[in-house]
Amino acid sequence: MLLVVGGHLSHFFGVDRLGPFDLIPLGTLGVLYFFVHTCLVLMLSLERQRASQGNNRLFAPFMIRRCFRVYPLSMATVLVIAAFGLPMAELHPGTFVHWRADLGDIFANLFLVQNLSYRVSILGPLWSLCYEMEMYLFLPMLFVWAGVKRVWWSIPAIWIVAVALNWLLTFSTPNLLIYVPCFLPGIMAFLLQKRVSPRIPAWCWPLFVTTLTLGFCLSQPSFYRRYLTCLVLGLAIPLFVPTERRWLRVPAKIISRYSYGIYLSHFACIWLAFQKLASLPMFARVAIFVSTFTVIPVLLYRMIENPCVELGKKVAARFLTELNRTRHGLIKVPSVETSA
Repeated sequence: MLLVVGGHLSHFFGVDRLGPFDLIPLGTLGVLYFFVHTCLVLMLSLERQRASQGNNRLFAPFMIRRCFRVYPLSMATVLVIAAFGLPMAELHPGTFVHWRADLGDIFANLFLVQNLSYRVSILGPLWSLCYEMEMYLFLPMLFVWAGVKRVWWSIPAIWIVAVALNWLLTFSTPNLLIYVPCFLPGIMAFLLQKRVSPRIPAWCWPLFVTTLTLGFCLSQPSFYRRYLTCLVLGLAIPLFVPTERRWLRVPAKIISRYSYGIYLSHFACIWLAFQKLASLPMFARVAIFVSTFTVIPVLLYRMIENPCVELGKKVAARFLTELNRTRHGLIKVPSVETSA
């Protein structure tokens, strides 16, 4: 979140370089870090789900919870932007660019299929959610393949093949294959956690991430930069001892809780404070940005995100209950004579 918001703020104010470091890709780098992290976290979630439900009931409950987690808030955001014609499509130095969306654009953004339907994201950050939802379709299968069958080596092999295919093929439009090597290191981290013991002190973790980030911003754009960065991050995570410092864990937990709302609303916060209200003194605009940036994600979480997450859990549990009843013959199917 710090990289995404900081990168977009610096770009809005035209600060694209800091000495030898290129700040333009900070937002994208934050998303790449998230791709690695979300795969690791969801592998752990699938592991808990398997322990209680078994391998045969992973996909549907997993996708039900993911859909209730992602879609309600993104749909609400798209509808607000479309209804008020907010200029959230692209960010340029000093201004946000408006995209006059037609029904096709709105439909594609509602269901997060912009990359498949050749449509523009009417909210810039929505681009990453397309690939996130598509990757979720494969995570349960990859979890079963790498975990249950113990063929841990297959995930690095898939990563190598995906990188090779991206190098060999030229795509006219972005597609999931481009980002597969950015997701897979999260699965590698999950597998390595079971095979290695963390030995690097926790206080070294911020230094490592900072060094990795500076190296990414210092290097020239290349085909391998994002793939190698994600790979190094995924392989490194299991080597660090988790921190026990409450002063660090509590703020991190709070940011994580509201991170989705921050991701979807920070464009609007920047636009309102620094473009729409540009006539106000700078201190007033900063105060407005800080206030909206703090309050809006909390409201979104309390009013939309969390209720829908809880509803998704209930729907998934109900689905499993009905499935169990059906499989154990507790639901009697009427015979032809009875139906007649």
